[in-house]
Amino acid sequence: MANPKHRGTFEHPPGSGIWHVCYYDADGKRHREKVGGYKAAVAVYQLRKTEIRLGKYFPPRQQARMKFSELVTEALAHKRNHVSARSYAGDELRAERLLEGWRELPLASLTAARIEERLQKMRESGLSGSTVNRYRSLLSSLFAFALRTGRVSVNPVRQVKRYKENEPRIRYLADDEEAALRRAVHAACPAREPELDLALHTGIRRGEQFGMRWEDVDLKNLRIVVRGKTGRRFVPLNTKARLALESLHLQSKGSSYVCPEARREGQRDWRRWFEDCIKEANIENFTWHDLRHTFASRLVMAGVDLSTVQKLLGHKSILMTMRYAHLAPGHLQDAVEKLAASAPAQQLALHMMGGSGGTRQTR
Repeated sequence: MANPKHRGTFEHPPGSGIWHVCYYDADGKRHREKVGGYKAAVAVYQLRKTEIRLGKYFPPRQQARMKFSELVTEALAHKRNHVSARSYAGDELRAERLLEGWRELPLASLTAARIEERLQKMRESGLSGSTVNRYRSLLSSLFAFALRTGRVSVNPVRQVKRYKENEPRIRYLADDEEAALRRAVHAACPAREPELDLALHTGIRRGEQFGMRWEDVDLKNLRIVVRGKTGRRFVPLNTKARLALESLHLQSKGSSYVCPEARREGQRDWRRWFEDCIKEANIENFTWHDLRHTFASRLVMAGVDLSTVQKLLGHKSILMTMRYAHLAPGHLQDAVEKLAASAPAQQLALHMMGGSGGTRQTR
């Protein structure tokens, strides 16, 4: 049975099964596109008319002319003003890898299938699922920019599934490990201990701490402003953190940065003193980021509620903070016992008797 004629579609050559669309843009200019099957042609025609009506139409030929390298340059320049210097530096490094082999490719050629193939090769090369997902997120943000600016009509990354990530790793510093670490720091680099204390008592990330300026420190009101990857947040200072900052201020010698070696925005902390001391202390499987886990774990084990821990860590979602819930079994038990305590006494008595009216049910 022949396909019914749909406005804006035509078969050429007749009887070939190859369908095209014809439409006019907002300026009255006519456009034709070769699509393929009849149903696809109808869908494309309707999509183009919707794009034109919403002001989101961009001619396919112009889309095809834009190269991936041009999109990367424009999108990153725009992103630079909207993310932290550290996040931007990470995106820049990932973009360089994506440009390998894709630099001269037109955007129209970067289909969901092609993107999925590239990410799969990254995964097979040994990169973890979470690392590959970061590349996927970058690609999605690049095409989202292209979509907003009319370079493309769809974001192909939306059709590419994320990779399964490993269970979140939680490693915190035991009391004996902390004692051993402090001995190693005292012996090798005693001036670093305030930096260690600041991390343990604020839970801020290494990059957040290394990039912190004195203008973000308020010792009078006992708080610091943290400018992290999830935005700005305020973290209160306990006595240990305050003493650490006072000690670091004496070391700063007029520098605008809290950490002595910090010199410029976006600078990466390549210092090895912490890793060397961890090795000297014989502590296995422990990184600087685990100091953040230690901060959170100790709060939860001390009975601090997860919502408060979430705010202190700067987590966007409580799901991230829920990783620490198992560390407070007593706290969770208390919560469910409150429910039992609030139950009516009559209901509890009936339950103990095994049935209503004081009659025990038997079989």
